[in-house]
Amino acid sequence: MDYEQMSVQELRAESVRRGLGTARARADLIQRLTDRDAAPDSSAGDAPVDEAVPAPAPASAPAGPRAFRQDFEAEPGGPDEETHLAYRQATIRAATEAGHTPRGDARLAATVDGRWVYEVSVRQVT
Repeated sequence: MDYEQMSVQELRAESVRRGLGTARARADLIQRLTDRDAAPDSSAGDAPVDEAVPAPAPASAPAGPRAFRQDFEAEPGGPDEETHLAYRQATIRAATEAGHTPRGDARLAATVDGRWVYEVSVRQVT
């Protein structure tokens, strides 16, 4: 494949399809794909082209072992400072109650279906 001619979105999709994860920089994506192509068993780990990508987890469930997400009803115009702080604190509290160790502060990660999704990085307690 000619990775130089592909868009960043196409490079990310190909990288995910091959199980290589994603990167922000175009050069990193190209390097990962090129390294995989150069590996002796480069086709062994590739997923079929028509394999469906799994659906993301619901916004209120943990997003995986590194992030915890909680959603709140969105208000017109975005959260004011007081509401934003309250939602950040509530997300950190909920992550702790779910058995995670929060790392850093929560942030407004997305707006999905009229709901604000707050996310905090976590370390799973074992």
